[in-house]
Amino acid sequence: MTEQARLAGKVAVVSGAGTFGGSGVGNGAAAAILFARHGANVVLVDAVGEWADATARIIAEEGGAAMTAAADVTNPDDCQSVIAAAVERYGGLHILHNNVGGGGSGGSVVDATDEDWYRSASVNLMSMVNMCRYAIPRMKTAGSGSIINVSSVTALRPKPGRSSAQYTVNKSAVVGLTRALALDHAADNIRANCIMPGLMWTPRLEQGSADAREMRRASTPLPVEGQSWDIGNAALFLASDEARFVTGVTLPVDGGFLLTSAPN
Repeated sequence: MTEQARLAGKVAVVSGAGTFGGSGVGNGAAAAILFARHGANVVLVDAVGEWADATARIIAEEGGAAMTAAADVTNPDDCQSVIAAAVERYGGLHILHNNVGGGGSGGSVVDATDEDWYRSASVNLMSMVNMCRYAIPRMKTAGSGSIINVSSVTALRPKPGRSSAQYTVNKSAVVGLTRALALDHAADNIRANCIMPGLMWTPRLEQGSADAREMRRASTPLPVEGQSWDIGNAALFLASDEARFVTGVTLPVDGGFLLTSAPN
C-alpha cells in the first residue's frame, strides 16, 4: 500500500475544519488536509464559512478534493444536512472526525449557570451525538466506518482555577460516548476512537503571550512543542485501515503531560 492510498476512495466529514486566525492551521484543518493528501474526498464543516474556505484552498493547491459546508453542528438539522450533502456529492461516507469543542465560561459547579452547562453540552457533546446519529446509517450502507472524536486531557486532569467544570465534564463524556459507539456499532464494522489532545500550540493561541506559550511547551516531558499536525496524524491513523483492529480507544496526544503529577 502506498502512502497516498491510505484513504483512497474514502469520504470524510471533518467538523471544525477551519482555522481561527493566526498563521498555520488548527487541529481540524490539519486532519482534513492530511485526509485529502492521502486520497480522501473531504467535507470541510465549520460555523464560519471563510475558515473552511481557507482549508479548502490549501487542499486544492495540493491537488486534493474537498467541499465546504458552513454549518452549526450544535443544530441537529445542520448536522443532517451536512451528512446528506456529503453523500450526495461523493456517493457515501466512511470517516467522521468530530473536532468541534470549546471551553466556554462559568468556572466551578457553584459558579456555572444552567446556560453555561447547556451551552457546553451542546458544543462539546451533543454536536458529536448529532453528527454520529446521521453519519452512522450512511456508514452502515458503505459497509464500514471510522468515527474519531476529540476530547481533551482536561477530562482526566483539570487545571485548577482555569478549567470550567462543564468543559471537564463534557470532555469526559466524549470518552464515554466513544466507548458506547464502539460497542454498539462494532457488528456494523464501524470503529469509534477518541483523541485526547494535550496543551497543543494552534493559531488560536497566537494572541496569547510568549510566556504562556513557553509554559505550555514546558508542561510536557518531551522537549518538543505539540502542534496541530500531531493531532492530524493521530486522526489519519485512526481513520485508516491500519487501525482496522482498533476501536474504543482513547489516545492521548500530549507529549507525556498525563504522566506528570503536578497540577499545571
